[in-house]
Amino acid sequence: MSVTGLTVGIVGLPNSGKSTLFNALLKRQIAQVGEYPYTTIEPNVGVVEVPDKRLEKIANILKISKKVPAAIKFIDIAGLIKGAHKGEGLGNQFLGHIREVDAICHVVRAFENPNVEHIGGRIDPEVDVEVVNDELFKAEIDKPTLYIINVSESDLNKNYDTVFPYIKICAKLEVELSELSGEEQKSYLAELGVDPSTGLSLSQIIKESYKLLDLITFFTIVGGKMVQAWPVKRTTKMVEVAEIVHTDFAKGFIAAEIIDWQKLVDSGSWTSAKENGLIKTVGRDEEIVDGLVVEFKSSI
Repeated sequence: MSVTGLTVGIVGLPNSGKSTLFNALLKRQIAQVGEYPYTTIEPNVGVVEVPDKRLEKIANILKISKKVPAAIKFIDIAGLIKGAHKGEGLGNQFLGHIREVDAICHVVRAFENPNVEHIGGRIDPEVDVEVVNDELFKAEIDKPTLYIINVSESDLNKNYDTVFPYIKICAKLEVELSELSGEEQKSYLAELGVDPSTGLSLSQIIKESYKLLDLITFFTIVGGKMVQAWPVKRTTKMVEVAEIVHTDFAKGFIAAEIIDWQKLVDSGSWTSAKENGLIKTVGRDEEIVDGLVVEFKSSI
């Protein structure tokens, strides 16, 4: 996987489902999940592939079997409580972890479970968001934020009237689905009376987190045997893009040949695209844009 150095912190009150969401994203049990606050003390770190159908389409048209996706790093951070900015509940330590990330996935509890205590005594997403945001404000932490309402399976079709935009997910269900095959997932969701498209929320969270980091994707083809997707900050100059792929490409940079991924797919091959004048040659100061397939020309 091609991983960016930027990170997304999973933040929220204790027992909101942060670690469950983290495990769902990783598709395996990494973070400990408990029915009590502060199951997580030290941050859990995981790398998550970014879903991108373009990678598959490029590989298919060029008959390349090896595909390397772009990826981003998620960090599961222990829950904040009221007074965290004053050190309550190891607040200074946890806020310090949040300061180090580049964006936030704010998990908000909306599920009922008598076995999992709510630290505020009752389920109220608006109040929970206000508590966490107030602590972040008092700690002078301001990060791009994606709100995620974590619901019960029975509430997946319910809409929540909030002042903040959100993605709705049942993190517990997503963990269960990650352990099943595609057909088993469909069957299980049918038993629950849940629309199979509901499972798209996990991909949506990954893609929206990618946008929060202001990342776009470019592609490279290696020796006709591998297609690789690379995450990069928007407006990065081509010579800096070259360095991401290999330092020698930047040191000996001559030019970059580029084509939009869809034009390449429509052409059927790099050679055909070149013969039809669809491949453009650009210099070191050209800015990268999303979806370009790039080949670097270097003197090294």
